[in-house]
Amino acid sequence: MFEYGFAQEDITPNYGIPLCGYFNPRPNRGALDRLAVKAVTFRCGGECSAIVSYDLCSLDKQLVNRMVKTLDESGIAFSGKILFSATHTHTGPYTSSTSDLTNENYIDELTARTVFAVRRATASLAPAELLATRTECPGLAFNRRFIMKNGTILTNPGKLNKDIVKPEGTTDPEIPLLAIRQHGKLRLFIANIVNHTDTVGGDMVSADWPGRMEAKIQQELGCDIPVMTLIGAQGNINHFNVNTAADQTSYAEAVRIGNTYAAAVLSALYQLNSVKVDRMKVDVCGLEAPYMTVSDAEYENAKSIAEKYKDAQMEDGRDFTSEDIAKGHPFVKKFFAERLMDCRDKKISERRVEKILAIKFGDEIGIVSLPCEPFVEIGLAIKQASHFPLTLIAALGMGKAGYVGLPGNYGNGGYETSPSATLASRDFGTELIRLGTELLNRC
Repeated sequence: MFEYGFAQEDITPNYGIPLCGYFNPRPNRGALDRLAVKAVTFRCGGECSAIVSYDLCSLDKQLVNRMVKTLDESGIAFSGKILFSATHTHTGPYTSSTSDLTNENYIDELTARTVFAVRRATASLAPAELLATRTECPGLAFNRRFIMKNGTILTNPGKLNKDIVKPEGTTDPEIPLLAIRQHGKLRLFIANIVNHTDTVGGDMVSADWPGRMEAKIQQELGCDIPVMTLIGAQGNINHFNVNTAADQTSYAEAVRIGNTYAAAVLSALYQLNSVKVDRMKVDVCGLEAPYMTVSDAEYENAKSIAEKYKDAQMEDGRDFTSEDIAKGHPFVKKFFAERLMDCRDKKISERRVEKILAIKFGDEIGIVSLPCEPFVEIGLAIKQASHFPLTLIAALGMGKAGYVGLPGNYGNGGYETSPSATLASRDFGTELIRLGTELLNRC
């Protein structure tokens, strides 16, 4: 028998708590819409598991470990088999245990609300039917790393930039879609979408386009059916179309994208097929994520750049943007040079091990977490190697190892792969593919 339960809690931060997502913090001035933690629990054949999704930018392993420990202490025996993931909104609060900008009172409240949501979801476990399909929504996501005429890679090079040759990589418009039906009615959607969650900008709290997608689906269906968004492998993907001059940073853009994804989900409702789930299996494994190292040549070049631009400042002390990166602002050059030097000057000596978790429903559906912002090619490789007809990739899940590409993505530009003390090694993406596939295909 397959059973499911669901609950959610409001996790909107108080006024003034800094927002995460850019190079500099922004104390929030209120909320455009609310943030939530959503917990869906599953039970089948004596196995229990859950997915807990947060409208937050990211979750580091320290926070995940705290959630697991607190849930275990509260009586949730399967706390070690829960997939924790973030929607990656750039208008939510800091949560990193190593950041001075993280509000401890908020983390305490977040932990308490997580426990309450998971306990309520577990208490509501009841027989249900799992449904699944796949749909597509092209035209909203674009590879944001471009090969330029000078042969380098540039992230977000600016709209209508005549020096663009072509994107470095591809996109993944597929949307694996799960649904729960209970007593003849749809009770939950889980949509796995490959796009960056960074459309709103500014200093107002927002769940970004996943929140607007949920609101539109509820409006069209005339009921408050919850929609859980699992963000796919989107480390080199965003919503900016460089072939148009249109402004694409606004709440209106979040609404436009959310509404379009909602239309794709709604159009797929009659494609949903019942999935026979006679067993469920959860596998968890640790994977070492070595910190990035740099060569002598890279270090000396960065040292030279840092010295050359040592007095560079942003005008009027403003935050720098992707446009400043594209234009090669002196302060930005200094920033990234110093960040590369940190790989040696501030080298982290402790061993870093991240968790990967896979939830498998019979022979039909597999969900695997990746503790980072993996490039789309990593997600596509895992999907291709998975034996499941439908595979979901939960990026920003169970940890925070930063951007992760494949070895060929490093060394030629693009800020995602620019070396820093906390970034994972250049071959970590290959290891993610190996272990993610292994967990999914493990009997």
